[in-house]
Amino acid sequence: MDIKEKIKSAPKYPGCYIYKDGKDQVIYVGMSKFLPKRVASYFNKKHDDKKTRTLVEQIRDVEYQIASSEAEALIMEEELIKIYKPKFNIKGKDDKSRTWHLSLTGGPYSKLQITHGKGEDTCGINFTSGQRAYEVMELINDILPLRTCSYTLNQENIGAGKFKPCLEYHIGRCNAPCIALESNLEYLKYQLIVRKIFELDYKMLKVFLTGKMHEFAKNLEFEKADNYLNRVNQIKKLEEKLEPIRVRKYNKIAFGIKKVLGLKNLPLIIEAFDNSHNQGDSNVAASVRYVNNKPLKSEYRKYIIREESNNGNDCLSFEEVVYRRFKRLLDEKGQLPDLVLIDGGIGQLNVAKKVFESLGLTNRIDLISISKDQKHRSQTVHTTDGKQHPMDWSVLGVIQEEVHRFAIKFHRERAGKKLLA
Repeated sequence: MDIKEKIKSAPKYPGCYIYKDGKDQVIYVGMSKFLPKRVASYFNKKHDDKKTRTLVEQIRDVEYQIASSEAEALIMEEELIKIYKPKFNIKGKDDKSRTWHLSLTGGPYSKLQITHGKGEDTCGINFTSGQRAYEVMELINDILPLRTCSYTLNQENIGAGKFKPCLEYHIGRCNAPCIALESNLEYLKYQLIVRKIFELDYKMLKVFLTGKMHEFAKNLEFEKADNYLNRVNQIKKLEEKLEPIRVRKYNKIAFGIKKVLGLKNLPLIIEAFDNSHNQGDSNVAASVRYVNNKPLKSEYRKYIIREESNNGNDCLSFEEVVYRRFKRLLDEKGQLPDLVLIDGGIGQLNVAKKVFESLGLTNRIDLISISKDQKHRSQTVHTTDGKQHPMDWSVLGVIQEEVHRFAIKFHRERAGKKLLA
């Protein structure tokens, strides 16, 4: 895709645009709450500023990174400038380009710590903003009763009664392991949860907090239950603070997918399709959309296969559904995905490719299919250039399983209604 096409197909989201020169060097990073309007403005008008004119003359390529909000895009812009140090950016390069590393200290009663420089400890998170690092540390300490004191906690000192509980214990932010009010085993659970948070996995945290909340409610300790409810509500804020980190990690994965599969676009917006029927009966299809590797439920779609395709022929069904979906997106000037994933083999891929050719989408959207082995496990990725790749991308596998689940669910709903009728 040439630069003009890339400018026209800017994602209709907040995010960052990354301009490159003819040597593939990043020369400018900017952000916008709506990328298409901002990116087009560089090329749709004359610029009085000599620096901007020079920048536009040197632009040969543009890449995008999508954010879920303007605030997130600002953080993303700051991080990208510090990483690439583009010559046309003034702010953000003087850096003080320090990195803040949030991790756990050693020992049986470890606590959170922030150090400068990228931590060698893989179990931690690197931030390009010190403020953001301390905000996240404070949030985790609000949610989990980790100690924050500088006591040298070991069994010998605790057994000797060397310590007294501090204010953190009295306000309910620490359970005072310093005076043996909490066992090492219980404290170990907090450490495991924190390590999961560092991996951007919040499931263990949610299970722990909701479990405590229900336990206190069951024992009629409603004040304590309410305290844990407040902690559960804090999780969303924690996820928002760490979202730029998650997006940054996914972008690295996306670059890897693009390189290995030889894609034209960076797969930030992925849409997947699957059919479901019972020997041609209750023939339906479904599609799901992921943005930055997160499901966008508002863009999930269900399709009832029309009569002429309703004979269990997967290829005919895919042809109908892919055409309906993308004809509508084009007519309504909706956001096109970067990559479309078809659940099936070469036959289904060729059918979708034919539809893309008829709609003029061949050079705008990448297209792949994923076939399964005899045990119904994802095995091979097929690309439109005829190449096959081993299925070792967890991102694509998760999306394929999600569209399969969604299609099966819709099929069962339709079949159930038909049976009742």
